[in-house]
Amino acid sequence: MIKQLILLTLCTLSLNAENVILTAEQEENWKIKSEVPESSNSLPLGDFIVEVVTPPMLLHTISLPFEANIQRLHVANHQAVKQGDVLADVTGKDWIETQQKAISDAIELKHNENLLKRKSVLCKEEVIPQKECLAFQAELQTMKVKAAASRALLKSYGASDDMISRLLKDLVIFQTIPVRSTVDGHIVKLNATPGKSVNPSDALFVIQKKGQLWIESAIETERTQSLKEGEKVRIILDGQTFDTTILQLSPVINPENQTRSIRFLVPSDVNIFAGQRSSAKVILPQECLKIKKNAVIKIDEDQIVFTKNKTGYTAVPVKILAEDEMYYFIKVSADLKNSKIAVSSVAVLKNMMGSDDE
Repeated sequence: MIKQLILLTLCTLSLNAENVILTAEQEENWKIKSEVPESSNSLPLGDFIVEVVTPPMLLHTISLPFEANIQRLHVANHQAVKQGDVLADVTGKDWIETQQKAISDAIELKHNENLLKRKSVLCKEEVIPQKECLAFQAELQTMKVKAAASRALLKSYGASDDMISRLLKDLVIFQTIPVRSTVDGHIVKLNATPGKSVNPSDALFVIQKKGQLWIESAIETERTQSLKEGEKVRIILDGQTFDTTILQLSPVINPENQTRSIRFLVPSDVNIFAGQRSSAKVILPQECLKIKKNAVIKIDEDQIVFTKNKTGYTAVPVKILAEDEMYYFIKVSADLKNSKIAVSSVAVLKNMMGSDDE
């Protein structure tokens, strides 16, 4: 008799494709419990392997414009340096010859300036033709250009104004020239060792300037469809939680694993370091509803929940935006926001609708 009653009940309930009519006693017998979905302002995008990288604009390379030999090293790798600090002392054939040429040009210029003074007097007294003085003045201008070019070359080699002045005044050649840092920061790559010969193409020091780092990751394409550059996100990385923005989102998909590269900006007050590789949780500040996973069941191609009404339950399709270990995060709708939904015996309600899908 009881079996016949149950079968009759199921047949009656299956006549309605969306609604399941139940009495309080039947709901108790089937142990159907219901809860109001929890509102959430955080939508977890997922957990991803990320890497902290240094933006190229924060990396400053120091090299030499001439072949040289490193005589002395003043710094070590990872050391903090200030702009103007001496990093190394170097010497080289080009450096010596450039000083010699600068001295030669300066001596020649000085000699010809004195010679022009004497010729100018003779021109005024018409002892020598005026055109000879004009020609000599033009030649002197050429010598001034050569001397200025020699000074500029010394400057490009790293010679200071004081060093150039002493060189041209005392006519004493400096055997070495200091290599100075042009920025504040930390040395992150050191390719210089005492006694090493280097070429102009060699990067002797790479200095990381202070600034905001990047976090980069490869995320499945389907999870990035709603993301936009400039969008605010929250990241949880190694116990630190911070708000940031999506700096760049790759416009192309990696054909090998169907992912898109995404780049986040790291706030300057977050204590993480370049080269760090770890798992990070990415959360979007988006309004959604959080429901237990056992409250959702698939019917055909739709994900369904059952909302409680006065006579029983109504099947309502939902759009799942994200998930974690225990919950689905779904799009907010008027049908769900303040309604109770079944969180147990959902398969029973599905069977009562007459569906054969499991």
